[in-house]
Amino acid sequence: MYLPKSLDFEAKKALIIAPQPEFKFFKHYLPLELITTYLGVRIFRRGDTLVCGHLFSAQMVGFLFDLLARAKVMGVLFLGWGGALNKAFKKGELFLPVRAYSKLGLTKELYPKRRTFYPSRKLLRKLETELARLNLYYKKGSILSVDFPLPYEKGKELPKGLKADVLDMEASALFALGEYYSIEVAGLIFITDKVGELSQSLPENLQSLRQRLLPLFRSFTEKDA
Repeated sequence: MYLPKSLDFEAKKALIIAPQPEFKFFKHYLPLELITTYLGVRIFRRGDTLVCGHLFSAQMVGFLFDLLARAKVMGVLFLGWGGALNKAFKKGELFLPVRAYSKLGLTKELYPKRRTFYPSRKLLRKLETELARLNLYYKKGSILSVDFPLPYEKGKELPKGLKADVLDMEASALFALGEYYSIEVAGLIFITDKVGELSQSLPENLQSLRQRLLPLFRSFTEKDA
């Protein structure tokens, strides 16, 4: 298969910001140096950290992780969007996935007999410590990643035995790829909607939540470990 030639570079960590509005916002506030564009994903450098985005779909995450592994990246923090499945989870809340169920084709290629994946415990603990330091409220739970969420928006039932709180398209791929490439991965999700209630507007508090997360991303990209 054809793959574009990538630059020869190394980094210790990567920050992946999947949604385009979030990537646009954080790129404005974090001084970044563009080093390359790979299959449509723009890759910037900030110190010893790569900042990557935006991207859409597990397949794009897979190609990006192959590049990150060749760059000797050891840890990845990601930010994504998700829809609430659990009535106890509200629009505009910050969600920390501690378990990811997968209905993705990518994870089936990597691990045919598995459907559950987990973040790095070490990175997850660091992330929770930072959220507590910043006095940021969040909820923890399980996330379900699917290739095509619209059937679930129209009433399709969840697979039997899966008690997921949030629905997205990438989280389980990020955890599975982290395991496959021996890269520590953890992430955060903005809950932007409720599954089954199609909306064309984002939560009103999203702008303030972005501002409050800025110190966390600055810390992640500036610290050595």
